[in-house]
Amino acid sequence: MNEIEEILEKIGLKKLESKVYLALLELQESQTGNICKFTNIASSNIYNLLDSLLKKGLVSYKVQNNIKIFMPSPPESLNELFLEKQSQLEQERKEISKLISTLKKREIKQKPYSNYKYYEGFVGIKSMWHEINNIMTNDYIIRIYTGRRESYERLIGFYTEHQKLRAKKKIHERLIYPKEDIKLAMKRKAKFGREIEIKFMDLKNDAEWGVLGDVVFIQHITEKTPRGFLIKDKTFAKTYEQVFDQLWRIAKL
Repeated sequence: MNEIEEILEKIGLKKLESKVYLALLELQESQTGNICKFTNIASSNIYNLLDSLLKKGLVSYKVQNNIKIFMPSPPESLNELFLEKQSQLEQERKEISKLISTLKKREIKQKPYSNYKYYEGFVGIKSMWHEINNIMTNDYIIRIYTGRRESYERLIGFYTEHQKLRAKKKIHERLIYPKEDIKLAMKRKAKFGREIEIKFMDLKNDAEWGVLGDVVFIQHITEKTPRGFLIKDKTFAKTYEQVFDQLWRIAKL
């Protein structure tokens, strides 16, 4: 598939629809037989494709001697198709937001037997952080032990959303960053308020971990398949909290 067809696919055209439309732009007007010959598309498929393009406003026709002659709409018509797709996506976004709100209100009939969750892939890691964002409160200090820059830089933009929400809720957070990222860390501290504290250590680790209340998370994203764990366990959480506090005392400002 060439670049033009890829773009047309993004705004809603199927591969063969793109092929027919592009052919008509060259031919300007044509009977179905000539379109089939020009595109190598079987005649049994051509009418369905043209009918679809008609509905999308990209093809019109005239009747000459009882024969339909098909013509392409100008390329500017693609803007309308894009706007329609954009409107559809916005409607779907609203429906998903409404669904999320509804699902969050559902009554929990039974607490899960397992107190840990495993997440895989970047979508999984983001899902874990959505859960962290939902459960964090200002009843405790969030403690996060990061790693070398490669351990988090691919999700910096996503973590910014976490920091915005944390700052809005006025939740206190302590971060131990690698020394080489002092400038980045200071920018984040300046941007996200007084409730964030940052210290530095010589970090070489790929895995990162943190503790908030009675929940511990562990993750790494440097390998081909990122993965993470979210563990709700008071004993684990207390242990990680104590380890963090010992590291915090020796970390540098």
